[in-house]
Amino acid sequence: MRCLLLTNHFYPESFRCNDIAFELVKRGYEITVITAIPDYPQGKFYKGYSLFKKRREIINNVKIIRVPIIPRGKGKAIQMILNYISGLFFFTFYALYHAFVYKYDCIFVHNTSPAFICLPAVLIKNIQKIPLDIWILDMWPQSLVAGGVKNVYLYKLIDKMMDYIYRNSTILHISSLGFRELLRQRKVPDDKIRYLPNWSDEAITEGKDVILPILPDGFIIMFAGNIGEAQNMENVMNTALLLKEYTNIHWVFLGNGRKLKWVETFVKEHHLENTVHLLGRFPIQTMSSFFKKADVMLVSLTDNLVFNLTLPAKVQAYMSCSKPIMGILNGEGQEIIKDANCGWCVNANEPEKAAELFLEISAMPKEQLEKIGNNGYNYYLTNFQKDTCINTIDNTLKQTVQEGNERN
Repeated sequence: MRCLLLTNHFYPESFRCNDIAFELVKRGYEITVITAIPDYPQGKFYKGYSLFKKRREIINNVKIIRVPIIPRGKGKAIQMILNYISGLFFFTFYALYHAFVYKYDCIFVHNTSPAFICLPAVLIKNIQKIPLDIWILDMWPQSLVAGGVKNVYLYKLIDKMMDYIYRNSTILHISSLGFRELLRQRKVPDDKIRYLPNWSDEAITEGKDVILPILPDGFIIMFAGNIGEAQNMENVMNTALLLKEYTNIHWVFLGNGRKLKWVETFVKEHHLENTVHLLGRFPIQTMSSFFKKADVMLVSLTDNLVFNLTLPAKVQAYMSCSKPIMGILNGEGQEIIKDANCGWCVNANEPEKAAELFLEISAMPKEQLEKIGNNGYNYYLTNFQKDTCINTIDNTLKQTVQEGNERN
């Protein structure tokens, strides 16, 4: 099985497509990855990579081809636009070359933003007449609106683009069950839609103990990951402000993102330095050590249609480490936490309720918190294990290739 994997991000960036490529190779696939020069999340090329260095690699028997892009920089609008346009141009150029020079049995797309990555995949699919499997992790154009893009004409253009992409796909894997309804509204048939949730990164679940910066004494609420517009930082910070006088409750944030400067300003203006601790970004291999120090993990999302239909990948990461979860979000994330009985939730715009709940949780015995965290771990084993998810991909690719061969 010769599979072409298209993705905006690949190793050494930390995304689940790494697991997909490396695991499928172990199962006998020949995997070629077309991706961009790594620049996420720092916004600049990783050390050792450039327009002239390490553009072709073989890692764990996976062939990797890196297309040139303009780095995303600090995430400002003009930088992101240039990043997207350069990516679309060079991905398409390389796709055309591969479509006529190499022969593949199937294509798999790891579809994060920007969704333009799907267009060159459709091009190859139509030229070579092979199945195309798209794993949707970010629903366009809805997520663009949630991120602040308000241009009606741009929205309509991208909306038509997504209709074209979905129409030309063979299988659409969805990372959140809520995406199914949005696809149904586009008249995508149910038999084309299959559920493929995220799983936790092995670097988290198998991470070794490392020396950490000194953490505050007391009850620790920990947030790990991107600190961006989607993460509902306004209501999270308002909750922290309501608990300002409870100096035994500490908020520890691991990560960075476009909203980090805003959070830093909020902390300074409201004198929250004693209870809110912004530690910055750390390697993913250190996360399990950090998580062990936390009493409860925090997941938060802004109240928005597409976010309400999304299950943040950090939920699986928290579950895999047996940590209880506090959710400040609506929709699918809240439903999964309740179904797993692994934590507590309030709606996205309820900082007062969140503050009251945190006070209650902070008074709970450690044994009770551990039991709730173990509920999440057991749920993870049943629903989100990596091998189960890779089996889904493997079986789907083999099925679609076989069906395609029979038709031809």
